[in-house]
Formats: sequence, C-alpha cells, structure tokens
Amino acid sequence: MPRKSKFKLEPIQISNESIGQRIARIRKSKKLTQKELAQKIGITRSRLSKYEIDKIHLLDEIIIRFAIVLEVSSDEILRLKEYSVKK
Repeated sequence: MPRKSKFKLEPIQISNESIGQRIARIRKSKKLTQKELAQKIGITRSRLSKYEIDKIHLLDEIIIRFAIVLEVSSDEILRLKEYSVKK
C-alpha cells in the first residue's frame, strides 16, 4: 500500500472538469450505463460511481482500462493534451 506523502502538493488546475466528471461525460456520449461500463472494465457499478464522483482516485491500470473500453486515449481522460508545461 502506498505511503502518504509528507509534502502537500499544490493542485494542478488543468480543467474545470474533474477526471471523474470527464469519464462520466465520455461514458454518456458512448451511450453506456454505469453498469455496462463497469462490467466491461471488470469493476462494480458502485466502484465506478465512486470514480465518477471523485470519491476515490484512479490507479494507472484503471485509467488504461477506461481508455481501452471507451476508445479514447489516456491523455483525453487525464486532459493532458490541453495542459502545457510552463518553462
């Protein structure tokens, strides 16, 4: 189990939409119910709901599973295409 960091990281504001909200939006655009998506990914509907309301954080493997099933890139889920590093 990962240890909690001693350091408080400042949040990165990439978008007004959270990752969970983005997953829910993409799921709805694909006309999938929570139950259908959860079954395709191999998790419970309850767990998917918790991801969508940002109650629990997504692990890298789950992000990959969402990307594969929803047929989008992980960058689209994470919204990294729109984030540029300031130098």
